[in-house]
Amino acid sequence: MIISLRLIAAAVVLGICAVSMSGVMAQQAPVSSLRVIRYQGDFTMALAGIPTAYGMTVGLELDTQRYQTISLSLDDATLTDAMNAIVQSSKKYQWRQSGGFIDVWPLAGGNPLLETRINSFNVKDLSVSEALDQLLNLPEVQQNMADLHLKRRAPDAREKLSSSKFSINLEVVSLREALDKIAQESHLAIWIFRNYPNGFFSISSIER
Repeated sequence: MIISLRLIAAAVVLGICAVSMSGVMAQQAPVSSLRVIRYQGDFTMALAGIPTAYGMTVGLELDTQRYQTISLSLDDATLTDAMNAIVQSSKKYQWRQSGGFIDVWPLAGGNPLLETRINSFNVKDLSVSEALDQLLNLPEVQQNMADLHLKRRAPDAREKLSSSKFSINLEVVSLREALDKIAQESHLAIWIFRNYPNGFFSISSIER
């Protein structure tokens, strides 16, 4: 069985024959390992498939490079196998797992804005876009943005945010951890913090 990792919309198929990859993932539960992974394509899209295949929420911080092509060839791949292969193929990123979250950030170092300490963040029945606006308008985040000379911009056209409503109550977390929880509670599966030249950044997602 061969599984393309593209949006791992390429699917977890436990049968012995090849099947159409569209529509299968919606009916399959996440599994601990995939039989075979063969993938060549964009780094971001490879990571966007991890939540569906392994049931994790992914937080991705991208450097200023727009796209990066990677190649994967794995047999009986666990989550650790897949993540190690993805970051090793890119040669530019590192990763860690904490509970149900996978965080990925540049080897050269993450944007310090994501380590901003947030004392309290509570929202009720808001969309992701509304929640992010409130999160980034918190005084401690605004102060750090000013200190770091950072400005938010609209994400790339292919990246978007879910309109589903959710509620969240967080105390004493980093901005990165808050984004993890927002993605988890709103079923985004993956959030993307993209660094741009000249101090700009965007926050977006790729829906399943």
